Amino acid sequence: MTKYWEDETPVTITTAKNVLHFYPEAMQLSVARPPWQDKNGDEKPGKTVVLNVAALLDSDIATLREARAIFYKMYTEIDERMSHE
Repeated sequence: MTKYWEDETPVTITTAKNVLHFYPEAMQLSVARPPWQDKNGDEKPGKTVVLNVAALLDSDIATLREARAIFYKMYTEIDERMSHE
């Protein structure tokens, strides 16, 4: 099995507190804390979780409605902030 993160270049969004990587072909969204440096000065990746979007889309209608409500809330918050520019 191939590793999508090695085969696909993600769309990346970096903020002060999050790093998001979306792999559109694999339908995977990872959300991580920012990288940090260990005591030797080496950069380490932040703790990461992955949302398997494809699996979410295979869910029942009730779950899809709940997911849509969550994503719609995020979308409207982003849209509201962008409208002030």
